[in-house]
Amino acid sequence: MNLAASSPRRPIRVLAVDHTAGIIPFRKKFAALAARSEIELTVLAPDRWVENFRAVRASPGEERGFEIRTGRTVWPGYENRAFFYTGLGPAIRRARPDILHLWEEPFSLLTLQALAHAAIWAPRAKALFFSSDNLSRDFHYAYRPSALYARVERFAHRRCAGGTAVSLDVAEVLREKGFAKPLEVIPLGLDLADYLSEQGQSSGEIGRRALKVDVAARFGFSPPIVAFAGRLLHQKGVDLLLRAAARMDRVWPSLVIVGEGPERGPLERLAAELGIGARTRFLPLVPHAEMPALLAAVDVLVLPSRTTPRLKEQFGRVLIEGMAAGCVVIGSSSGAIPEVLGDAGLIFPEEDSAALAITLERALGDSALRESLRAAGRQRVRDRYTWEVITKRIVDFYRRLLNA
Repeated sequence: MNLAASSPRRPIRVLAVDHTAGIIPFRKKFAALAARSEIELTVLAPDRWVENFRAVRASPGEERGFEIRTGRTVWPGYENRAFFYTGLGPAIRRARPDILHLWEEPFSLLTLQALAHAAIWAPRAKALFFSSDNLSRDFHYAYRPSALYARVERFAHRRCAGGTAVSLDVAEVLREKGFAKPLEVIPLGLDLADYLSEQGQSSGEIGRRALKVDVAARFGFSPPIVAFAGRLLHQKGVDLLLRAAARMDRVWPSLVIVGEGPERGPLERLAAELGIGARTRFLPLVPHAEMPALLAAVDVLVLPSRTTPRLKEQFGRVLIEGMAAGCVVIGSSSGAIPEVLGDAGLIFPEEDSAALAITLERALGDSALRESLRAAGRQRVRDRYTWEVITKRIVDFYRRLLNA
């Protein structure tokens, strides 16, 4: 038995490797993990990473109870093929981890590299990976070089003591591949303190109304406001939202499309062709820290993703952000969206803009339904998606692995 699990005298030493750890709001899971007395945490992040078309810089140092270390990477922004060329070996040697938690796909080169280094510098560490991949059944991948990724993932399955999956859908894919070791579903999370709705029901609604007035004044909008936030890619189905809005005849919402991507130009032209250009605004990508304020001004948030050979919605972080902010949340039936929303949101069949139009009219036309969904959404986030709840599950999983 590992002494870190059995002795109360020493905390469990954890080294987390996470290519997104340079993004400040994403570090909150590590702050919540480090806040637990039984954990001594070090986090390794790329010193530069490209996320949602923007470069992010990470600085080493102490932060909220844990140490951030950085290394330089090749191909920053390509999460499957990137790898460290500085920083990884020294981080493992310094941390001397009991747990090597790779917040990386089991088929990524970062995982391969970290496991190879750990075999030399921390051979007794229990390694585990994180996966959000719900497409690559039978070790066939939607991106190249598929054969290389298959070999890397098989190696990771042999070397790792366990894994974490972002959804039940992902866990099912891993089991179908033959991964029989301990596997825990660990969803994405957030800090409820960031969201206006947590200031209390009455003050939250007052703040929401004030933000709506501000949005209307700046952009000439008339409530109700329906929004999409995310990358503007074909897979995200924003064209379905535009077509649905054009079909609505009982309620005419204002549309806010927040994000960047190659589909922006075609979507702007489509809005004009559909006759809804005057009530549609395309806004640039909003920094993660500013999302709570933006979502507090939104009546209905929509994630109309479609399944393609390269994407089936893996989780949809914006869904839990919308629920936390007090939005009514509508999602398509793609991937993990129904699992994430449960009974706290509305689901329409993917690729069906007519069904989305009906769902939008139902949500906007029924005040009792809206309030019920808002309350259910906030409660679902409290029960499942706060970092406090999630890190408790993570630590319990660490203990099980160390005691195995």
